Amino acid sequence: MKRVLYIHHGGTLGGAPISLLFLLRQLDRSCYEPIVLCLADGPVVERFRAVDVDTHVATDISDFSHTELVWYGNTLLWQLPGKALRFLPSVAAVRRYLQHFQPDLVHLNSSTLAAAAQAAHLEGMPIVWHIREPLAHGYFGIRRRWLRRRIACHAMRVVAISEYDAAQLLPSDRIRVISNFVDFDTFDRGIDKDAARAHFNLTPEQYVVTMLGGCSAPKGTLPFVRALSMVREKIPNVLFIVAGPKPRVGASEPLPALLKRLARVDAYDRDVMSASGPAMASGALRFLGTRDDVSQLIAASDLLVFPSIVPHFARPVIEAAAMAKPVVASDLDGPRELVRHDETGLLIPSNDPHILADAIIGILSDSARAQAMGEAGYQLALKLFDARNNAARTFSIYEELIDS
Repeated sequence: MKRVLYIHHGGTLGGAPISLLFLLRQLDRSCYEPIVLCLADGPVVERFRAVDVDTHVATDISDFSHTELVWYGNTLLWQLPGKALRFLPSVAAVRRYLQHFQPDLVHLNSSTLAAAAQAAHLEGMPIVWHIREPLAHGYFGIRRRWLRRRIACHAMRVVAISEYDAAQLLPSDRIRVISNFVDFDTFDRGIDKDAARAHFNLTPEQYVVTMLGGCSAPKGTLPFVRALSMVREKIPNVLFIVAGPKPRVGASEPLPALLKRLARVDAYDRDVMSASGPAMASGALRFLGTRDDVSQLIAASDLLVFPSIVPHFARPVIEAAAMAKPVVASDLDGPRELVRHDETGLLIPSNDPHILADAIIGILSDSARAQAMGEAGYQLALKLFDARNNAARTFSIYEELIDS
């Protein structure tokens, strides 16, 4: 029995932990003993434990994100000194965990885990490094070059979830492109749409358009909510739903709330709330928060929208495809690998509410076209995004490294 230590960078729900959860479900427990080490507590910890995986929380380890989704610049620049100062202590902390668990292989679930990579390298343990996010360019490219060298030097195998993510790395024969995958048992196109709608108090007559990702500038929440008024002019009975973290405006105490506003930390959330106000008041827009029933939500939807303004892999797109739902996505690297334009959905310029509204209207107004797109997406998902096939490719990497 070989022991694999999976290190994950957070505790909240999102694409990376869900992908890891699917991988763990496919793992042959007669060959491998999995252990998960999360750098923060949260809902995913119980998710891992629920599938009988020994899971630990290590708050003494800090990650270091330099991705298109989160990097320490602009409003987060103030975090950079603290992250830099915690890097070497985090390396030392990871080494202690490695010496305790004595894994045969270390699997890092994000590009943000450079400290863990250095620790495993110093301990002489083979590393599989999963790159699930495109690297940020930053101001001068210094941190980008540093992280690319870390990945190239420390990882015995690198798994990139898209060709675009792989292209951000230093060229190497250690890189494998294995697409993110979806569990067709969970995201089952056979889920009854009427029952799903009843679950969310939706009527059969409504046109339901869903965005997954919550209130997030990189995810494109603002252009999504701004498109709603234009869609309603043509389709009055449309409902927009946003699932994921809700807008976070202000704070519970007056002074932190004031400081937050002066630093413009919540500026984007305020813009989203300002644009959403009338639609929320009329019931045409709902923010559902983080959900455990995403497959039910997709089943209840007529269309999924992925309006990202930065390139990255779009897990909601492949989840919608598995459930035979058409999609509208930003024409960026990442979605371009997942959507066949005018076949499984539409690719449109990012950050343009007018074009987004036109695309949504075009699909909702043609049910035959929407159904054909959903079916084509489903066939593509079967071919490219099946959890069993793609997990097996990952496990073959384990065999290469452990048996070598």
